[in-house]
Amino acid sequence: MTERPRPLMIGATAADPKRAVFIWNAIRKYFNEAGLETEYALYSTYDALGSAVLDGHVDIAWNAPMAHAQLLLRSPSACRTLAMRDTDEDVHSLIVARADAAIADLDDLRGRRLAMGVDISSELYLLPAAQLAEDGLDVESDCELVELEATEYYNLQRWVDDRTIFGAVLDGRADAGVIFEPWLGYLLRRHELAADDIVEVWRTRPYCHCAFTSGPSLSDDACEQFVELLVAMDPADPEIAEMMRMEHLSKWVRATDDGWSDIMGAVEQADLVGKIF
Repeated sequence: MTERPRPLMIGATAADPKRAVFIWNAIRKYFNEAGLETEYALYSTYDALGSAVLDGHVDIAWNAPMAHAQLLLRSPSACRTLAMRDTDEDVHSLIVARADAAIADLDDLRGRRLAMGVDISSELYLLPAAQLAEDGLDVESDCELVELEATEYYNLQRWVDDRTIFGAVLDGRADAGVIFEPWLGYLLRRHELAADDIVEVWRTRPYCHCAFTSGPSLSDDACEQFVELLVAMDPADPEIAEMMRMEHLSKWVRATDDGWSDIMGAVEQADLVGKIF
């Protein structure tokens, strides 16, 4: 009896379980109907997912930038960047301040209160801190870092998010704060602010955010088949359109490792390689 080939296993986290099940059911159905037998597994944390990739239990993982960078660093050339959302390409982290805070550039931040994410947050701490140091500002010695209460998520991890940081800037607990640029429009609308109520003090170089990461055992042919089908998803299909809406994208695009080089460098600089996904 011929052994049946194992389905392609995609892994992701279940930070929002209800949305995650809908999203991955739609993706699994799409691939199966396109002729690529696919299953998915949801993990509680990126640490668990990253270990599953390295151990060969997961062929392709949908990863946050830190987890993706860690896999590229832990298994160079074996783990590869396959694809991302169009909204993950060329994003920035920003330092923002109230227009009345008299902060126009980095020199104005010296001695001021700065709100950032937790020290393992790629876009709200690690990457901005590394690039600010390149520009001559050491956030720990040149600024007063504001301690903010972290939010606990479904997976029991605690993060200081963009909403918390932006709120601290607005209510005066912080003079300025680091946020992920795609959140800015939403935060302005939520607080009924005009664009000129907030000033952009500084921004990182462009980088890429979430990505599909291939595991070490996946062949080039299997990777290419997955990517070809992924980028061919038709947003006119109602089920695909709803999945894309929930995942905040209008199309999937091919990607290479290049967009994560700055994050990888920040992870190495912070001596975090292999310590946390």
